[in-house]
Amino acid sequence: MCASGANSIGTKLKFYKAVVLPSLLYACETPYSQHAKKLNAFHMRCLRSLLRIKWQDKVPDTEVLQRAEMESIHAILLRSQLRWAGHVLRMDENRLPKRLLYGEITVGKRSLGRPKKRFKDTLKEALKKCDIPHTTWEQKAQNRVEWRSLVKQGVSRYEEQQILEKQQRRMRRKLRLDLQSSTSSPAPNIPCPHCNKLFRARIGLISHLRTHRIPS
Repeated sequence: MCASGANSIGTKLKFYKAVVLPSLLYACETPYSQHAKKLNAFHMRCLRSLLRIKWQDKVPDTEVLQRAEMESIHAILLRSQLRWAGHVLRMDENRLPKRLLYGEITVGKRSLGRPKKRFKDTLKEALKKCDIPHTTWEQKAQNRVEWRSLVKQGVSRYEEQQILEKQQRRMRRKLRLDLQSSTSSPAPNIPCPHCNKLFRARIGLISHLRTHRIPS
């Protein structure tokens, strides 16, 4: 790739990161899992298009992210959620977001079935992914600079772990396919009763037998 082409791709990636991603992930602090998957799929399609990677190239998503020097949408959402939680925690007690975060419903009837997850539940999962104890995160979030640094390190570890797990699963899948192809015996050849031509599939023999039919 020429230097001008590389600069053009770098400029497009910077524009995508500065304009498209903020618009796409506006108010993304409380996403649903199905929405996060769709957002990540769109994110990967955009990066593949910017990097000019076709599906025929068979380049995995982990390598696409490394070439673009960017994170997955899951990591970006995780960082946004934790930073927003720290921001709400540092608010005054009379602010509505903080009252909603620590509020409890005292009147009402609980619906049947599995209870819906609250922001507290998803926040606890996010803290666990970043190896941040949920019992002490409130004390650490009081310091804005320290909290942002802690969140950044936790999200980086989470992203590296996810990439490593995907690479290991890909290697195990390839080894399993190679083992199956090496141990599987080839299909027996089926001979034609008229000309002794060999066929690997019965459908091929049936099609060939039409050529031996005697015209009426």
